Amino acid sequence: MDGLVGLGSHVFLREDFQRLISVHGVSKYVGSVHIFKDVTFSLQDVERVGLIGRNGVGKTTLIQILLGELEPDSGEVTIPRHLVLAGLPQQVVRVSGSTVFEYALDVSTRLRQLQEALNQLQRTLETEVEPERSQPLALQHGHLLEQYELLGGYDLEPRAREILTGLGFSQKQMESQVSTLSGGWAMRLALARLLLSAPDTLLLDEPTNHLDLDSLLWLEDHLISSRQSMLIISHDRAFLNRMVTRILELDGGYLQEFAGNYEFYLEEKARRREIQLAAFRNQQQRVQQLERFIASNRYRKDRARQAQSRLKSLARMEILEAPGDQLDLGFTFPEPTHCGKRVMELQGVTKHYGDLTVYRRLDLVVERGDRIAILGANGAGKSTLL
Repeated sequence: MDGLVGLGSHVFLREDFQRLISVHGVSKYVGSVHIFKDVTFSLQDVERVGLIGRNGVGKTTLIQILLGELEPDSGEVTIPRHLVLAGLPQQVVRVSGSTVFEYALDVSTRLRQLQEALNQLQRTLETEVEPERSQPLALQHGHLLEQYELLGGYDLEPRAREILTGLGFSQKQMESQVSTLSGGWAMRLALARLLLSAPDTLLLDEPTNHLDLDSLLWLEDHLISSRQSMLIISHDRAFLNRMVTRILELDGGYLQEFAGNYEFYLEEKARRREIQLAAFRNQQQRVQQLERFIASNRYRKDRARQAQSRLKSLARMEILEAPGDQLDLGFTFPEPTHCGKRVMELQGVTKHYGDLTVYRRLDLVVERGDRIAILGANGAGKSTLL
């Protein structure tokens, strides 16, 4: 039976590794409507940048352009050759016949080819008895071993176990078939394969989806300790605030840059909006003054020349746009009926799914005014409790 699992990454090998991604004047359209226009930015070495914006503004589309999956309608993307660029997939494909651990290891075509060649040479050497034939085979075997070591083949399995464990996989899950994974665990496996492939630059589109708290904290530590450059799409404010040193925001089809983390972005955006609003109001006042003067004096002989001059000034004026309205959502909850101090109580609650015991003899008291967070690993029974 086939299962669902994400592709580990999209990898591009470039030559002449001098600098990282440079995007200049990139635009993308759907019909005559632009998704974004004249996008320009760069990603420097060992830099973690957040890419934010409302749903539908084109963040994933921009990532796909960087990965070469989509072509921009105008502008250019410059990526040095020999740079390994990889992204987290947003969909899963059907894979069968491998355990989770085996599939995690299968991240490098070159390593796989070397391993197969080494195994074949080892079998040949074990049966070869002629020295004049075994000697060149042994030299070739040694040369392939050197390449295997340089590509990190010897520490691949320990790193795979470390990453899979960090992302919440138990030893039993590592030994299970990929086909048994749910969609959420399949995406974790795709993330593990991406991290294990160790590209120079990571393009991460919502990497914290499907992660529980422990896995999220491990991922943060892993990425922060890495020397890789990263472009990260996320709606997790706390994650972005800890991870990134620069924010790129797609808003209204255009890109704005903020030199700081998410907290700095919020403060700086509010400051920029106030400046833009003040400039807009001042210009509107000036426009109204000019229009009133023109309307009152354009037909007066003694003021006609002045009115014409102001009319030309108005025509030459570059009208500023008002800052976009912030999306403010409000909720109103109806006043509940009065209840006692103790709202709910569980005593000795036990829940099974077949032979699996989710919890046994659970006690819980909820009192009026309590605000309770339910934490636990995926599959621990949080949703079942609710």
